[in-house]
Amino acid sequence: MEILDEIRSNLAANQNLTDEVKAKMFELCVLFHQKFPDVNLGKLKEKIKDVKLGKIGVFERKGPVIYDALKNEICFSNKKLHEEYDANHLMMKGILGMISSNEDYYGFNQNGKLRALNIGYTEMLANFLVGNEGVCDYEEELLATNLISQIIGVDVLFQAYFTNNADLVYKKMLEAEVG
Repeated sequence: MEILDEIRSNLAANQNLTDEVKAKMFELCVLFHQKFPDVNLGKLKEKIKDVKLGKIGVFERKGPVIYDALKNEICFSNKKLHEEYDANHLMMKGILGMISSNEDYYGFNQNGKLRALNIGYTEMLANFLVGNEGVCDYEEELLATNLISQIIGVDVLFQAYFTNNADLVYKKMLEAEVG
């Protein structure tokens, strides 16, 4: 529980978030840690100190939420938030972005070539952790990710996502094609 104490302390020091948002974020961090105790939360511990919430512009086509690793900002579409989206689900996706962040990207989306798979896997993880009582904009990505995970292995996607290792995904896909 030491890492959770550090996360709580860093979150409490964050001047960019309201107490309500901090409480929700910590609740989701605890849930993640309970489900995946072996995942290193060091990046989250550092990022949560000064993460900000931002807005996605009306004309930006980025979905209802996106984590910007470069700015350390969880951005929400104001328009989409007024529709039937699940706030816990959206916030969990932002937290997953922080946990799996690496410089200017998160997950295994290093050069954008695995963007759809990264979106689908983030959606899949958030669904597993908190469910989704609202609208899902990424049903196609979820279906494709599910199929790919059956081919190369769920454990491979998990490892690649949390170690920022797109090459592992490529390697396993190539092996599956050759096999």
